Amino acid sequence: MKKIFTYNCRKKAVLILSACVLTLSSFGQNAWVSTPLGIGKNCGGASSTDSFRVLNYNDLTNVLTPIYKCKPNLGGGLPSGPAFSSSAGSIAFNPYDQNVYYIATTNGNNSFVYHWRPDTCHTSIPVQQWSNYYNNQFVVGLDFNPLVPNEGFQLELTGASAPYGTFLRKVNFNTNYFGSSDTIVLSGGKKINTQNGDIIFTPSGQLFIAFDNKIFSVDYSTYGGAGKKVYATYIDTLKFGASGINLTGIAYAQGKFIGSTQKGSSSPCAFKEIDISSGSAVITPVTLPANNYTATDMATMITGIGAAKKVSSVTYLGGSSYQVQYDVKIKNFGNINLVNVQLTDSIAKVFGTSFVSASAAAIGTLPSGISINPSYNGNTNCNLLTGGAGSTLSATPSDSAFIRITVLLNSPDVHATYYSTTMGLGSSSLFSVNVSDSSNNDIGLKADLNGNGIPDDANEDVPTPLRLSDWVLLPSNLIDFNARLVSNNFVNVNWKLTTDAPLKMIVQRSTDALQFTTIYEATSNANNEIQTYQYIDKSPSLGPNYYRIIFVRSAGSSFYTDIVKINLSQAPNPALLVSPVPFSDKIHFTLQLDKNDQVSCKLIDFTGRVIYNATRIGIAGENNFLIDRLQQYPPGNYVLQVQAGDQLYNKLILKKAQ
Repeated sequence: MKKIFTYNCRKKAVLILSACVLTLSSFGQNAWVSTPLGIGKNCGGASSTDSFRVLNYNDLTNVLTPIYKCKPNLGGGLPSGPAFSSSAGSIAFNPYDQNVYYIATTNGNNSFVYHWRPDTCHTSIPVQQWSNYYNNQFVVGLDFNPLVPNEGFQLELTGASAPYGTFLRKVNFNTNYFGSSDTIVLSGGKKINTQNGDIIFTPSGQLFIAFDNKIFSVDYSTYGGAGKKVYATYIDTLKFGASGINLTGIAYAQGKFIGSTQKGSSSPCAFKEIDISSGSAVITPVTLPANNYTATDMATMITGIGAAKKVSSVTYLGGSSYQVQYDVKIKNFGNINLVNVQLTDSIAKVFGTSFVSASAAAIGTLPSGISINPSYNGNTNCNLLTGGAGSTLSATPSDSAFIRITVLLNSPDVHATYYSTTMGLGSSSLFSVNVSDSSNNDIGLKADLNGNGIPDDANEDVPTPLRLSDWVLLPSNLIDFNARLVSNNFVNVNWKLTTDAPLKMIVQRSTDALQFTTIYEATSNANNEIQTYQYIDKSPSLGPNYYRIIFVRSAGSSFYTDIVKINLSQAPNPALLVSPVPFSDKIHFTLQLDKNDQVSCKLIDFTGRVIYNATRIGIAGENNFLIDRLQQYPPGNYVLQVQAGDQLYNKLILKKAQ
């Protein structure tokens, strides 16, 4: 069956400015805990020791500690399903149904697929006998995509001898879908010469394969049917010391991998931590107590939570009264459903005697398992959510909740900087794993600032600052802000500003007035004179488009403008059009310009090499350009990069096989 490693993240200091008493004795201050699964047996033991195990992994000491094991009783039925065997099956964890899948192939290409909750163990033959039986379908080496419900990908190796052909195949057991086997093109001329290894998704949806002790990242976005290809980028060769040691299973853990290795069935058991964050593989030994277990296949489970916070508005109410609004986001960062989800924020102590009251409200529609605590007051009741076992954040698709805290103040110090933090908490729905994360300050409400999937790295728990004078004084310097529809369905965003210090100006766009994306950044002049600025949005969406600007001072404080809305009733005329797609020997592209400008264009292959680079003169209106003599280049994905003035376009295009 499988074994599970519990990966304990390093603890971080959490700043909680709270007049409420928040007890974290039952919650570790870890935002991210990895619990990989594995099937295997005692090191050097007989098949009678085959088992599913749960282990705790301490990343500070690199020690695995066993906490649970069992041997499931599988099989029976017509046709007869196979019994559990660590040497004849593989496993994967499906974040959509929260089940572990055990897959075995018998009688050539006939596959049996069992699944169950990973916190249970079948000690008698299941009533259902097996979950699915697939006649003449060879299923092996599979992992589930955490971003798409029930979507799995399996690696297939073909050929009677090395080097083996490599293929990627999409599988969906829920709909009994088995896609085509698309060729995997390995970069750097690398070959797979042994059939030992594993396939793995990270929580952010990155796909890796590690076979023949070589690790690759796989771009599966080009998967699509007969004749299609996907491309795998070589990262490094895994060097485990003595020759003949092979990777047999791999799981994801705290931005790294945990791998099991073997050198024959009687060799010492070994697990390794594999870190590829530097671009090459750094191998660290992992200690297994009593040297008593080896895994033949592994899968990943992760419990994770992230929180972020920002100041969204400050309003002067007259006299000595102010209203401050904070926006808070909490998100499931793992592939295990979270229960007992809670957000706590004691805003009263932040403002001291100037605090009057606080309330909480939802922004948009909350996930079905989340509801606002109507009794929240930020002082004696600091829970933003109702909480309890029914408060859940699902893993696939990854749930997020947005909350707005409204605070009333009387006679605050407008020149003081007030720092505040919100704490997010939750528990794994499968094992006794608790996670918590203190919010970081981010205008985009990103809990994971560096994008590595781990929301509690260093500098990701910085409290949110507020200086009222920045917000109250800055709006008076914004003379005008509006947007209008211009030719070619472009949107002109323009504003006027006076300021005595440089301001970072961030233009953002949204289609729902809730989730905004940055589309332009610039820095203002600082001469106390009226300055006019504009940005031409050349790719607005069909329907409503909402625009706002964030002005950020050098000290870090920021101010948001009001939101303006532009509605496109018909499809916009794209600024860049490329044909044919896919191409063979030439590319024709059309570019719309609103003024005469220099146009530079590059064609970049999938290795990052620039194979074409030229500069042209463009005129206002429609421009037509041609890139030819491309027949010498191999089929695959290319990026056409076109820049005109300050506008940059990147277009992914495919070159077909001749």
